[in-house]
Amino acid sequence: MGSLKASIEIAAPPAEVRAKFRDFESLPSYHSGFFKSIGPATPGKPLEPGKDKLNVVLEGTTFNPVFLVRHHPSSCYRWVGSIPYVFTGEHIFTFEPSKTTPGGTTFSQEETFSGMLSFMMGEGFLGNQLGMKEKTKTGWEKYNADLKAACEKTSS
Repeated sequence: MGSLKASIEIAAPPAEVRAKFRDFESLPSYHSGFFKSIGPATPGKPLEPGKDKLNVVLEGTTFNPVFLVRHHPSSCYRWVGSIPYVFTGEHIFTFEPSKTTPGGTTFSQEETFSGMLSFMMGEGFLGNQLGMKEKTKTGWEKYNADLKAACEKTSS
C-alpha cells in the first residue's frame, strides 16, 4: 500500500476554490499538464455519490472512477478507481480554511493506493525505479499551483 499527498495555500476562500475546482469545463483555461479533463462520464448529468462515474483524463491515461462523498461533501471531493485486486486508488481533494493564510484555503490532494500493483506508488526499490510516485506528485503540484493562480487572480 502506498499514499501520496500534495498541498498548497491559496489566498481565496474555500467556497471560491471549490467552485473553481468544480467548474470542470474551465480546467483547460488555467491548467495544461497532469489533469487534461475531469467531468461526469455522462456529460450534463448531475453526479450521484456512489452511483455515478467520472471521466478523468490524465497525461497518458483515461479512467472512469466512481464519484464518492465524504462526511462533509462541501469540504472535499472524492473518487475511487480500480482494477479489482490489482490496483485501487482513492483520491481526495480537500478545501479547508487556512490556518496560515487569513481568509484563504489549504487545498490538498491525497491518494491511497492498494492492490497487487500498489508497490508502483510506494517507496520501495521498484517503486522508486519506476518513478510513478514522483511523476504523479510533480503533476499534482503543477495542478495545485495553476489552481492557486487562477483562484487568486479571480479573488483579487
